[in-house]
Amino acid sequence: MSQSTLTRELALRIGLAARALPDTPPKLFISVLRACIGTALNDKNLAELGKAQFQQALNNFGIVADADSIRESLRILQNSEEPAPIADPCQTIASASSIRIAIGSDDPQLISGHFGSCRQFLIYQIAADDARLVDVRSIDSDAQRQHDDKNVYRAELIADCRVLYIASIGGPAAAKLIKYGIHPVKADQGEAITQIIKQLQIVLAHAPPPWLAKSMGIQPVQRVCFEQES
Repeated sequence: MSQSTLTRELALRIGLAARALPDTPPKLFISVLRACIGTALNDKNLAELGKAQFQQALNNFGIVADADSIRESLRILQNSEEPAPIADPCQTIASASSIRIAIGSDDPQLISGHFGSCRQFLIYQIAADDARLVDVRSIDSDAQRQHDDKNVYRAELIADCRVLYIASIGGPAAAKLIKYGIHPVKADQGEAITQIIKQLQIVLAHAPPPWLAKSMGIQPVQRVCFEQES
């Protein structure tokens, strides 16, 4: 079965599953899958793929990944649902150099959605050596409709956060966030939230940019590419 005969939905899943692993282009990833299940890349065969077999095939192709990345890649491949993460507002991080961030996404595991239309914000408290989900804030459609400006409503919902990770956001909406002291950071659609957290922890452990250090009390990790507002 050639790559061109893959269904669009399956091809997208394979691409996202490859992205969940470090330095793994889709072409190499397809070779890994074919080594596991043969040339027939379909949902039935992928559903029967075990974690141990998958990990061994990755090793055989020289792909090194941690257990979380392998599990996430296999989950995406098999289109299986994981239970939504449970927030615990009582959890605190003792480190003074922690920061609270918001992640706008309709998926609890992957970045998905636009700032103006995502249905929830995942709120994390992040330190270099710790990360905790402290809240999940859903959009109240009635409250948003009653507000003069839906972007301001959404900004106020995450006003205690210093960074927002989002797949896409328009320039005027980003400007409103910045007025609230929230720095929007563009993430890739389908990027694993665990990867975003790990990358931020690396930044916190070494040299946070000036704006980020100031927000933590001690500046962007990536500049936002603003879209044209529709």
